[in-house]
Order: sequence, then structure tokens, then C-alpha cells
Amino acid sequence: MTEQPAPPRRQRIEEFIFLKIPYAVSGTLFLAAALLNVVNIVARYFFGRPIFWAEEALVFIMIWAVFVVVISITYRGGHLSMDLVYNSFGPKMKIAINTAITVTFLGCIGFTSLQSWRVLLLHAHNHSVTAGTDIPLVIPHSAVFFGFVLMGVAVLVRLRNYITGKFD
Repeated sequence: MTEQPAPPRRQRIEEFIFLKIPYAVSGTLFLAAALLNVVNIVARYFFGRPIFWAEEALVFIMIWAVFVVVISITYRGGHLSMDLVYNSFGPKMKIAINTAITVTFLGCIGFTSLQSWRVLLLHAHNHSVTAGTDIPLVIPHSAVFFGFVLMGVAVLVRLRNYITGKFD
């Protein structure tokens, strides 16, 4: 049995930032959501006293979990793709298509990040809160900004992989 050589230090750091941290955070968020849901069910059906803020908190936890885990999906190049026709192209055409896809992807990420930043500023300026629990709307909306900005960083870090279409 031969041992695999350790990955380079830069790769280990990238994987820690873009894979391990998002997995740990999203896993913790999903666990917290499941526990909150169970506690709310017990409180509602056994004690007749539901946790009034649980529904809003569950929605916000799920939003954050999704936008945290999308960072690792982007780093791994794991987004859905339609490659039936793509696989019939030659290497140069694939690079041209991958480059166009990457530029478009970065453009969409930049646009969405800018718009979500504007929404965050609007909510912060207006001190917007949720109707039921007075949770500042900056909290859930910042997940969109955070997720898209780090998606952009992940694409830039793995730019060569996105252009060549080769992810390990």
C-alpha cells in the first residue's frame, strides 16, 4: 500500500477555508435547526406552549446554512451543468465555453453581491425588523451577500480549474 503525498500547504488552507469551515458551520446550523424544531414540537404538543419565534428562526437558519454550503459547492465546481453537447466539443472549444461560463458566473456573482449589499444598507438604514420577533432583517439578508462574495472568491481562487473544467 502506497501512501498518498500530503497536499501542498496552499491547497490545505484553501480546503480548510472553503470546505471544512462551511461544512462545519452548515452542519452546526442544520443540527441547531433540527433541535429547535424538536423542542418546538414538544413544547407545542405536550405543553401547549409553542416557541413563538421558532418558525422565523428556522427560516433564517436554513437561509444561512444554504448560503454557507454554496461556498464549498462553488469551490469544488459542483454546480449543475448540462454537458451532453459539451462533451462532444474539442479541448479548445471547451476552454472557450468554460471561459465564457466563468466570466458570466463572476458577472452574476458581482451583480448579485452588489444588489444584496444595497438591500443590506437599506435594511440597516431603516432599522428593518421581522414582523413577529423584531429580528433585524440585516441578519438573514447578510447571508446572501456573504455567500455570493465568498462564491466569487472561490471562483477566483480556482479560476484555472473553472477555465480548464478540471476539478480534483
